[in-house]
Amino acid sequence: LERAKKELFSRLDAIVGPQAVFASNTSSLSVAELARSTRRPARFLGMHFFFHPVKNRLVEVVPIAGTDPAALAAVLAFARAAGKTPIEVRDCPGFAVNRFFVPWLNEAVRMLADDTADMATIDAAAERAFGIGLGPFALMNATGVPIACHAAEGLGRALGAFYAPAALLREQTGAKAPWAVAGEPQAARFAAVSERLWGVVFWVAAGLAEEGGATREDIDRGARIGLRWERGPFEEMNRIGLEAAAACVSKACERHSLRFPAGIRERAGRPWELRYVELLKEDGVA
Repeated sequence: LERAKKELFSRLDAIVGPQAVFASNTSSLSVAELARSTRRPARFLGMHFFFHPVKNRLVEVVPIAGTDPAALAAVLAFARAAGKTPIEVRDCPGFAVNRFFVPWLNEAVRMLADDTADMATIDAAAERAFGIGLGPFALMNATGVPIACHAAEGLGRALGAFYAPAALLREQTGAKAPWAVAGEPQAARFAAVSERLWGVVFWVAAGLAEEGGATREDIDRGARIGLRWERGPFEEMNRIGLEAAAACVSKACERHSLRFPAGIRERAGRPWELRYVELLKEDGVA
């Protein structure tokens, strides 16, 4: 796929005018690497439309080092004119949303493998905890189990073992069959499932914001708009309290041998500041 895109952009580069802006829809390919196939890297960006693109308003807009600010502004304006809600993210593995969404799916599979809960319980607990209509296993069935495995493989190669697909996810992909979600959910296991799912999401989101992959506000927008979660990671941490959130993250760090996020430690229990209204003043007009 990457080679096909490079060949296409290279051919287009010789045809269109110098002011044209190139934008590639991708959820995993390096935008900077694609841009190298052209003579206009300053006018090359990523635009990751979310499934289903007719209904889903979220678009991740991905500038690269040296992106022309005018090109970025043009792409943001195009997205808004198309009725989308763009969020600006860095050109890094998983961009913003897949960076925590893929581990969310992966952790669900790990819980199944270690008998934390069965599929019906994990899905029901996730639906309740995240305010969604499909839990992780039903969602993987809808979008394709191999897609979840492929996304985790890509993140694992780039970011390490925590992101790599669980062994059971690889097995299910190899079986070329959907997950057999059946049975009566066990409500007594809901809290354990919720704690583990939110724990990995909090860990990834805090690290992503810390490294400048996206703002806290845009990470939350990505979760709410792109994934249809009731709240984003930082909103949820504020809702349950930073001490409770830190406890979830500590358990995730112990389980997966991860470094505790400096950003959460520095909060010392204080809520995250989240600003969803931007105030600009130009020539006395706000």
